Amino acid sequence: MTDLQLATQKLQSDSLAFVIVKDGAIVRTGTRDGIGELIDAVDALGEDARGASLADRIVGKAVAQVARAAQLRAVYSPLMSQAACDALARDQIAFEYARCVPLILNKRNDGPCPLERLTLPLDDPDAAVAALREFLRARAQLAPR
Repeated sequence: MTDLQLATQKLQSDSLAFVIVKDGAIVRTGTRDGIGELIDAVDALGEDARGASLADRIVGKAVAQVARAAQLRAVYSPLMSQAACDALARDQIAFEYARCVPLILNKRNDGPCPLERLTLPLDDPDAAVAALREFLRARAQLAPR
C-alpha cells in the first residue's frame, strides 16, 4: 500500500479532516475544519514533511499551496478544486480526487470559500502560506473570548 493509499484509507475510515503519511507511517492527523490545524501539523513536521502524502477532506488552492510549500509528494481529496489541481501539477505533486469542482464554495454555498478567494491570485506557495497565516491570525483576534 502506498503512503497516499494509507492516508486515503485512514481519512475515510476515521472521518478525519486530514491525514499525513510518510514512509508507511501515519505522522499526523487532524479533526478540525479549516486550514489552521494542517498548517500547524506541517510546521511541526518541518523538513520531515518533505515527500509525505496528504489526504484531506477538501482541497482547494489554499491546501494545495500548503502542500507545495511543504514539498509533499502526493495529495488526495474527495473534493478538489481545479485551482488546486493546477497548483499541484505546477510542482509535479501527484494528486487524486473523487470530484473536481471549479471552486471550493463557502459554507453557505453562495460564493467562493474565503481561503480559495485569498489564494487564487497567489502563485508563490510561500507567499500563499504567509497570507493564510495572516488570515488565521486576524480571524483569531476577532473571535469572541
